[in-house]
Amino acid sequence: MAPGMRVVGRLWPAWLSPAALALFAGAFVVIWALPLIVPLTTYQHNLLSLVFMFVAAALAWNWLGGYVGQVSFGHAAMFGVGGFVAARLILTFGLPFFAAWLGGGLVAGAFALAWGHPTLRLRGPYFSIATIGVGEATRLVLTYWEGFTGGSSGVSLPIEAGLKYTLYWYGLYLMAIVVAASYAIRRSRLGLGLLAIKADVEAAADVGVAPTFYQDLILFMSGVVMGVAGGFYASYFSFIEPADMLGFDRSISFVLMAVIGGIGTVAGPVLGAVVFVVIQQLLLASYSQLYLGLYGALLIVVILFEPLGLSGLFIRLRRLVRRL
Repeated sequence: MAPGMRVVGRLWPAWLSPAALALFAGAFVVIWALPLIVPLTTYQHNLLSLVFMFVAAALAWNWLGGYVGQVSFGHAAMFGVGGFVAARLILTFGLPFFAAWLGGGLVAGAFALAWGHPTLRLRGPYFSIATIGVGEATRLVLTYWEGFTGGSSGVSLPIEAGLKYTLYWYGLYLMAIVVAASYAIRRSRLGLGLLAIKADVEAAADVGVAPTFYQDLILFMSGVVMGVAGGFYASYFSFIEPADMLGFDRSISFVLMAVIGGIGTVAGPVLGAVVFVVIQQLLLASYSQLYLGLYGALLIVVILFEPLGLSGLFIRLRRLVRRL
C-alpha cells in the first residue's frame, strides 16, 4: 500500500461510508440555507426548529432503547432537569443560552448516571418499570422544589428579540451533531458492543465487552443530549413548568417517536419525530388530546404490521422498486 493511501486510511474510519457523508453534508447545507431561500412563514420557521429539537431527543432515547434494548419510560426526567438547570443558569448567572444548555445537559447526564448505574442491572420490563418510578419521583421533587422550579407556577425566561428566528440554526446544529453521533455509534466498535449487550449480556461479557461501562456511557450521553434538548425547549417557549417538562406523557412521546419511526435505526427516530410534531401541531389547537390517541393507533398498526416502523416500510418499498 502506498504511503498516501495509509494516511487516508487513518483519517477516514473504515465504518464511515462516503455516500452517507455526502448525503449528510448535502442535506445539512440545504436545510441550513432553506429559510434564506424559501420565504417561510413564522409558524413554519418555528415548527422546523421544534422538529430539530425533538429529532435530537428521539435519537438520544434510541441510543439506550434501540441500541441497548433498555426501554426507558423516564427520559423526561433528564429533559426536565436539563431544562430547569439551563433556565436557572440564564436567570442567575446570565449565561448565553447555548452555554446554559450545555450546563443543563451535563447536569442531566450526571443525574442519569446517578439513578441509571444501579438500575441498568435490571433487564427488560423490570428496568422499564424502574424508570417510570424515577420519572415520577423526579417530577414530584421538582414540583415541590419551588425555589428552583417555581412549582406549579413554573419559570419564565426573558424574551429576546429575534431569538426564535435564531434558534432554527442552533436546533439544526444540535440535530446534526446527534444524527452524526447516532451513525458513528451504530457503525463503530461501541455500537457493536451495545448490540452484543442487547442480544445477551452474559455472552457479551464473555467476549470482552464491559456491559456496565458501555451502558453507563451510553446512558450518560443520552442524558446529556436530553438535557440540552430540555434547555433548548426552555429557550424556545421562554416558560417551563414541571408538569409539562417531566410528565409521563413527555416520556411516552420519546418512546413513540422511536418505535413508530423504527427503533434501533438512525433514520427511524428522525421520521418518527417529524410525524409526531406535525400531528401534534395540527391537532393541538382544536383537539388537545386527540393527537396522543391518533399516535397510539398508529403505534398499534406499526407493531402489528411493520415492527421496524416507518423506516422498515421504506425498506420494503425500496426492495419492491428494485424487483420491479
